[in-house]
Amino acid sequence: MALRVFGLTGGIGSGKSTAAALLRERGVPVVDADELAREAVAPGSAGLSRVLAELGQDLLGPDGALDRKRLGARVFSDETLRKRLNSITHPIVRRLSQERFSQLEKQGAELAAYDVPLLFEVGLDAALRPVVLVAAQESTQVARILARDGLSELEARARIAAQLPLSVKRERADYVVENDGTLEDLAAQVDALLPKLRA
Repeated sequence: MALRVFGLTGGIGSGKSTAAALLRERGVPVVDADELAREAVAPGSAGLSRVLAELGQDLLGPDGALDRKRLGARVFSDETLRKRLNSITHPIVRRLSQERFSQLEKQGAELAAYDVPLLFEVGLDAALRPVVLVAAQESTQVARILARDGLSELEARARIAAQLPLSVKRERADYVVENDGTLEDLAAQVDALLPKLRA
């Protein structure tokens, strides 16, 4: 049976990674685009060499890895640089994701999620159906980003603003999981959604 892949997305700080973890616990493999993006610029990789050549050698940390905090500060305030970074990393991530899904299919998986933060922004909603959106109020997003990433409120709001508004994503998603409550609330919604995704 062919592997069916659905899209999983959400705004920064919406709890998408928590939803992905709940899916994994329930036996649904999840391929994480962020993990693939880190792999694309791993120490010694061609992707890392290109990023440094295009965006600056000072982005190389003392450990030989990309300084992601410095990179984030640079690209989140400059859309041109962000597009240049994406033009380098997205094709590599696409190839890596195809390899992962091919492996899952060979292992006999019938359903998998592709966890992509910028799913709508990069046009993947055309290929991935259904699309599940994990959404939260902006105040919830800001609080989570501050707690998790140690950013200022201004930086947190800039990162939210750099993404497509959640209101637009809500209209384009097939299913919306509201995540302003407890982990139990989120788990209950994931449990209710799974039969629809497996149907």
